[in-house]
Amino acid sequence: MTFRKIFSTITKKEWQFVWLMTLALIILTSLSVIYGYLRSQPNQVFTGMHFVSADDWFVYYSLINQAKTGHLFSLDLYASVVQAPILRPLWSLVGSLAWLFNLPDWAAMNLARIFLIPVFLFIAYLFIAYLFKEKFWRKIALFFLSFSSGLGILFIYRLIKNPLNASRGQSQWPMDLWVPDINTFFSLFTSPHFIAGTILILLIFLATLVFIENQKYFYSILAGLAGLILFSFHPFQVIKVYGVLLCFSLAIFLKNKKINWRLVIHNFIFFLISSPAVLYYLWLMKYDWLTVQRSLQNFCPTTPIYLTIFSFGGLLFFSIFTVYLFWQKKIKFNTNQLFLVVWLLVQFGLLYAPINYQRRTALGVHFPLVVLSVTALVYLYHRYKKWFSRHLVAVVAAGILIFLPSTFFAISADLMVFSQSRELSYITVDESNALLWLKFSTKPDSVILSSEKTGKLIPAYALRFSYVGHPVETPFYNQKKSDPVWYFSNQKSASQQRQFLQEQKIDYVFYGPQEKLINPDWSADQKYLKLIYHNQSVDVYQVL
Repeated sequence: MTFRKIFSTITKKEWQFVWLMTLALIILTSLSVIYGYLRSQPNQVFTGMHFVSADDWFVYYSLINQAKTGHLFSLDLYASVVQAPILRPLWSLVGSLAWLFNLPDWAAMNLARIFLIPVFLFIAYLFIAYLFKEKFWRKIALFFLSFSSGLGILFIYRLIKNPLNASRGQSQWPMDLWVPDINTFFSLFTSPHFIAGTILILLIFLATLVFIENQKYFYSILAGLAGLILFSFHPFQVIKVYGVLLCFSLAIFLKNKKINWRLVIHNFIFFLISSPAVLYYLWLMKYDWLTVQRSLQNFCPTTPIYLTIFSFGGLLFFSIFTVYLFWQKKIKFNTNQLFLVVWLLVQFGLLYAPINYQRRTALGVHFPLVVLSVTALVYLYHRYKKWFSRHLVAVVAAGILIFLPSTFFAISADLMVFSQSRELSYITVDESNALLWLKFSTKPDSVILSSEKTGKLIPAYALRFSYVGHPVETPFYNQKKSDPVWYFSNQKSASQQRQFLQEQKIDYVFYGPQEKLINPDWSADQKYLKLIYHNQSVDVYQVL
């Protein structure tokens, strides 16, 4: 089997179904953003920030807007330190898209996301067509891949009980409610880098399986190029992809009781071609202290095991059932199915591996969960066909309750965020104007002190350094996050405040709506602060 032969097995009606699914996904994943934009008030500027990954949106915008202004290599504007710019190719492409069509950051990000959805469905359906011969089950698998989710909705009360998602040192929300990596719909709904990452993971693994069947090294080269691109913008995936390929190869060797040297060569070619991106990040980890500091702060633990089980929900149950059927030899167990089982086991193991970024390894795990679950459904359907026919309505209703609830939550949560103007989903026109003034009226290396919330916005819209703004991108965040509260609360003398600004090499102080929440009566000391910008709700001071 080759890619061309896989493609030839797919009928015109199947592709029509794929395009129908593409259209449905584009509409459903864009509804909340369109709603949020349309309900913007005259005194508001829409940011497009989602319910999930709220801290990350403005990091993306900072990278997009840096690329939009012509910078191929980007700076971490949340780190007011001397640093070397870093190549971030995916965000450079999105920034180029913003420049080409003169789009705001949120629109460019969503346009890139929309462009990638049909690419994802094309690659995913090729993979599905390779694994399933019956056209009906191919469509069922694509539907499950596009929309299925977990049962975390059963713990929705925890969003109210633990609004910060933390208690006793652990995340308390099920991952299918807030981790975009966990399932396909959430990834398609959130950001282009999740979609691009999943596309490349599927391409690498499909090329590997096709190589095993036809032994053509073209697929090794294709997988290597996909790995090179993937690792260049998503280094979290390195350990997972290498781990799956290594464990699968060992499983093949043990199953056949001999070493498959062609598979060894395939893996070597993959490693050789993809390694420049890995070596680049290893070089940064050795010589760039800021990269090291970010990696230490990028602590993303997986939820407790019982919450993770509910996060995968029915898919995990049916996948385990499929493995049981393999074990009992009730379903034929071939190389492709071995790969899916190894893939699932490796990814599940990485979720609890001794690494900082545990849950960031979840990207792509939805695919083997879906395929194994549909395999179980095929078995059950053929064995109990008459029962399924008699209870079709009940089966569909049960399927919606078991497989779709968190998908509905993803959409409704964003609609709630925009309808209530939560967090930084909107900023005031005054804040926007002040940030634009900073962008065009200050030096590029200027450092600005503000509240932490405004500190998220400054790198995105002013393209200037914020003193503190992001838990990962701001070095020594835990030590710095309370400084704005201390400063604006006037807890120290003017001389101590001035000394603080000088020691931290701060050039400007931003006093707007968020800072007024800290202290509405804060007043600048004219001896060391000069008012240089003013509108109805924002003052910007230069440090003398």
